[in-house]
Amino acid sequence: MKTGRRHRQGGIRIAGALAMALLGSCGGKAGEGGVGEWFGGEGRALEAEQARIQEALAGLPTVFPDQQTERIGYSSKPSSARRGARQAAEGGRAPETRVIRLDLGSKQQIDRVVLVPTEFAVDADPGAGYGFPLRWRVEVADDPSFEEAEVLADYTGEDFPNPGGWPVSAIAEEGLRGRYVRLTAVKLWSRNGRSLLALGELMVLQGERNVAAGLPREALRVSDSDEAPRHWSVMNLVDSQSVLGAPSGVLASGTEGFQSQAERGAQGVKWVQVDLGKEWPVDEVRLFPARALEFPARRGFGFPLRWRLEAAGEPSFGAPVLLGEWTKVDFANPLENPVVQAVPGVGARYIRLTALRLGERFNDYMLAMGELEVWSGGSNVAAGRSAEASDSRETARWSTRFLTDGFTSQRQIAGWPSYLDGLERRRQLEVAWAGLPERRQELSRRVLRRLTEWGAGISCLAALVIGWAARRNRRERRGELEALRQRIARDVHDEIGSGLGTISLLSQMAGAKDWEAEEARQDFREIHHLAREITESLRDIVWLIRPETRTLGDLAQRLRETAASMLAAVRHDFAVDEALQGRELPLEFKRQVLLVFKEALHNLMRHAGAGRASVRVGGDAVHFTLELEDDGCGFDAAAAVSGAGLRGMRQRAATLGGRLDIGAGEGGGTRLRLVVPWP
Repeated sequence: MKTGRRHRQGGIRIAGALAMALLGSCGGKAGEGGVGEWFGGEGRALEAEQARIQEALAGLPTVFPDQQTERIGYSSKPSSARRGARQAAEGGRAPETRVIRLDLGSKQQIDRVVLVPTEFAVDADPGAGYGFPLRWRVEVADDPSFEEAEVLADYTGEDFPNPGGWPVSAIAEEGLRGRYVRLTAVKLWSRNGRSLLALGELMVLQGERNVAAGLPREALRVSDSDEAPRHWSVMNLVDSQSVLGAPSGVLASGTEGFQSQAERGAQGVKWVQVDLGKEWPVDEVRLFPARALEFPARRGFGFPLRWRLEAAGEPSFGAPVLLGEWTKVDFANPLENPVVQAVPGVGARYIRLTALRLGERFNDYMLAMGELEVWSGGSNVAAGRSAEASDSRETARWSTRFLTDGFTSQRQIAGWPSYLDGLERRRQLEVAWAGLPERRQELSRRVLRRLTEWGAGISCLAALVIGWAARRNRRERRGELEALRQRIARDVHDEIGSGLGTISLLSQMAGAKDWEAEEARQDFREIHHLAREITESLRDIVWLIRPETRTLGDLAQRLRETAASMLAAVRHDFAVDEALQGRELPLEFKRQVLLVFKEALHNLMRHAGAGRASVRVGGDAVHFTLELEDDGCGFDAAAAVSGAGLRGMRQRAATLGGRLDIGAGEGGGTRLRLVVPWP
């Protein structure tokens, strides 16, 4: 009794250890979800990350498309590899080095320097990030020689990834001050043997202001410049026009700004002015172009072609101070970029914009502006102030009061630092978003590999259980073996079967999601199909090792269930010799007969095109017989000899000491008859 109990306890420990090892190899723990938890956990984590990215993107600003104006930016003269090598041999500067230096006029607080790319399509290149340097450095100094310079950013050790249309910020330490800012490019962007440096804008931020905007020509020093006005010019580095457009928040605008009454000709004079409430020392004025809902394709709607900007201490402008003017040639449409006019500390209460040549609307002309800001001491002193005009179109969306409401025609106006930080965060999230499909595909590949390993593990487990059961049958009583087989069958069904069911359900749900990439959905459908096949094989194994399935009647019932499943689309009948149902059969006999029967049904469904089938299970005193007949298209004698499936069935029949006969049925079609001796 003690020996029997010891063997029984040892057998339970072995079976439990095998089940735990298999579940562990599939990424789970017994009682904690197994493979279903492993696969579902990672899939749910990806979905949660996607939801977090979507939620975060909704609260971040974006770059409005198509903001590149005629003033593309600055470009150095292109150089070839041969020319660069000659310069280096003659002892000149490094062949690819280009330098841009800004003189701010006085020592200034500097918070960050921003490199804004250009957008200029060339050859097959789409254009965003054209000419952006591969290796570069930004420095700030008090003297033009830069002998004692503060380095804000240094990417000269390795190539900097091209930012496309995203701005790149070099953040300064708090309290940094300097007069000169220098960008040194030591390795240039190159295409088709031509190398050059190009930028849309070089910004120097001090709080909310770009103190580099509007610098005079003498304040800019460059190694060389490929001047092609208006498109390419060194002055475009500080003209506030680039791919960025206006610094915007996420709140949509309910207004469009100010619009004058229309005139039949472009030469009419229109003006609009803002009362600042008191006299302020003005640092700069920003003009934000408008965009009308009724003319959505016209960015820079109504922006004057020729204009002047004035300040005064009284509303009649009897003695105005000229802040800036554009009166000799037409001003290039800024689209939705702000036009910045730097002012050297002029004191004023009233700011007036006068249009001397109006912008075209449809077949008439008028003046329109999205917003007008006046900056003094780091803040917009025009915010919320009253405005008046020579005449105004007053509607629900156009009014003089909308000229200072803090909104352009599309979005709320944001400060430059928060806008740039928001764009950088958006860039990072969009990179993460773009990587999600590949991560899903990798998860699918890992699951497929794990299922393959799992299938091998199930086969090994089944072989071990069957082999161990055979040895146990010789050493212990039949009752102990039957109890153990019952336990193993239940554990395999509950633990592994539930995990397979979870995988099948999750993969079916994931494969049905429309937002998934087609390749990912195909992977999930393949997982679902493989899980279904393994589940069916697992059911056969569980049935075979159950101790209560020992008779011909039990085998016939399993064959009946298999036929009902595989012949669901074919009318069929199933008959069993009642006199033989109580005859006991060994496990290997049942296994070989079941596999022959499933292969026969598979061939019937795949090749026969049958509308009806019949199954007969019986025998005589010497032989067991299994017959399957259909009314299909018949059989090919050559295929019956050479087909891999038929060869396998004949080998199984030979293993049992019998034979497999295939011929024509009584009414056409095919009859398959397995005849083997009783074990």
